[in-house]
Amino acid sequence: MMDEARQVFSEAGDGDRGAAALSRAPTTPKFTNGPLKRVMTALAFPLFYALNRPSLQVLAEAAYDFALRWNGFAIGFPGRHGLSHAEERFLSRRLPAMGAGVLFDVGANHGSYTNVLRRLSPAARIHAFEPHPKTYAVLQQRAAGPLVTLVNMAVSDRSGTMQLYDFADADGSTQASLAQAAVGMFDPRIVSHTVETTTIDAYMALAGIDAVDFLKIDTEGFDINVLRGAKEALGRGAIKAIQFEFIPADIAMRVAMRDFFEVLHGYRLFRLCLNGDLMPLRRYDVKRCEVYVTHNIVALREG
Repeated sequence: MMDEARQVFSEAGDGDRGAAALSRAPTTPKFTNGPLKRVMTALAFPLFYALNRPSLQVLAEAAYDFALRWNGFAIGFPGRHGLSHAEERFLSRRLPAMGAGVLFDVGANHGSYTNVLRRLSPAARIHAFEPHPKTYAVLQQRAAGPLVTLVNMAVSDRSGTMQLYDFADADGSTQASLAQAAVGMFDPRIVSHTVETTTIDAYMALAGIDAVDFLKIDTEGFDINVLRGAKEALGRGAIKAIQFEFIPADIAMRVAMRDFFEVLHGYRLFRLCLNGDLMPLRRYDVKRCEVYVTHNIVALREG
């Protein structure tokens, strides 16, 4: 992130190119202390003076957890088909309209997401990517089909080979990641596998795919790298809709929500609600965006 920041500021000195780079960088609302805010602060002070104290910590934590879920965080309530309830409701609304489109499942694991895609959009061509050798073997058994292409590769921001990390005592877990720090923040006992990697742009070119109707990403802290590997496709609007995660592992990767706003320039971002609706993130706001509690984000191409 520091290198990217230096690049933006170095470009800032290059005339039009620098101005364009800065115009793409998301900003957060400025603090202003106008008359309305001063009145609201004065009215709220007695209430929070009474509530904000150690003796009420249990109540405060309960209220905080309640507010998070109300806003779409930590709503991983299970659905009926192996996904979260929110994901299944969202997909049941969106996928039937895609017809014979192209769907990418990046981080397919055992195939629950792929199978939901296949059930809801049976005419679609699905490409499911899973790099873990043990997990891929299960994926082959559970998600193979005539319109499903299974790819035993990781998706990143570069092609080649990388190390895939997982827990030593649970190798083949749902938290396997190309980011060692993302796994290590939960358990220092780690194993690794050498895996092949590709990028969205490289794979689309190789497979002769011009456009992707829906891209799902679940790579445990590596989602931003997947999107950076789709720079060309994103730039020309070839990916219509994207679902990705923002999770605690992003802390270990030094990734902020601001990075997603920047790489998804030209897309509208939404937080997924439990009923499948989309709560708009109308603009980048540190207070409302930089919350390292698991939630799903949906990005839709503008226009």
